[in-house]
Amino acid sequence: MEEHSEDQLSNFLAEGWVVVGYSTTMMAMGGIVHSVLLQYGSSLTSFTIVKTGDKEIGRTIEALAPMPPPKKSGWF
Repeated sequence: MEEHSEDQLSNFLAEGWVVVGYSTTMMAMGGIVHSVLLQYGSSLTSFTIVKTGDKEIGRTIEALAPMPPPKKSGWF
C-alpha cells in the first residue's frame, strides 16, 4: 500500500467531497480495514485505511469514476 504523509482524507472533505458509503472489515490477526466511498459531482473515489491495533499500515486511494485511462506498457 502506498503511504501518504499528508492527511489526504481531510483534504478531500475540505474540498467538498461527500462520504456516500463506509464499511469496516476485520481481518485475520486483528487487522481492521476502513473503506470510505467519496463522491464529488460525478466523480467517485474509494479511500482505504488499513490498521493493526494503533498502528496504521497504509492508505490507498482509487478513482472509480470517471474511469482512469489505461496504463501504457512497453515503449509506446
